[in-house]
Amino acid sequence: MNRDEIIKDLVGKWIKKAENDLLTAERELSYENPITDGVCFHCQQAAEKYLKAFLVHNQIYFPKTHRIMELLELCAAIDPSFKDELEDADNLTDYAVELRYA
Repeated sequence: MNRDEIIKDLVGKWIKKAENDLLTAERELSYENPITDGVCFHCQQAAEKYLKAFLVHNQIYFPKTHRIMELLELCAAIDPSFKDELEDADNLTDYAVELRYA
């Protein structure tokens, strides 16, 4: 596999995992009494993974982090609209670990 194929494969894996997180959140929301902290966790995970897919696609290194704003800032260095359009997504950061294990 050449470098482009490896990157394409990694991006595909990040996107697939993000889509699975969104599907999990959507399924939980379909119940009468959804477990909202679980929904929020999976939404945070999806956002994080989509951002990481974008960074991998653009061959930008990112540290191991769950902080959405940190990832948004890296993405905004490539496409400035990320920070303006998705700034509220940082609200999901608290659902990554803190509420999951609280």
